[in-house]
Amino acid sequence: MTKLLTVDGVEVEFEKQHTNHACKWCVYIRLKKKDKEQTLLMIRVNEKPFTRFTYNSGKMVILSEEILSEIFTNSVNVTHILDREIDKIENKDDKKKH
Repeated sequence: MTKLLTVDGVEVEFEKQHTNHACKWCVYIRLKKKDKEQTLLMIRVNEKPFTRFTYNSGKMVILSEEILSEIFTNSVNVTHILDREIDKIENKDDKKKH
């Protein structure tokens, strides 16, 4: 049975697991409604998750690179976050040396 929810925000996270875990991947579905956030679902799976980005024109649903781009512009840039954290650590080390 499918459940229809209306929320303010959705986050989907794909997490590759360490080799000693019981599964290869975890997929998290998190929802935001007003000032509350919660993980609705955690899925454990061994096959790599498959994603599809589509556009519903009202007459047909088609695969869409534009939708893929639109979604990914809202994704977390992990490289940027890691670079920023590394800079913070390096700056602390430089201050300690002086």
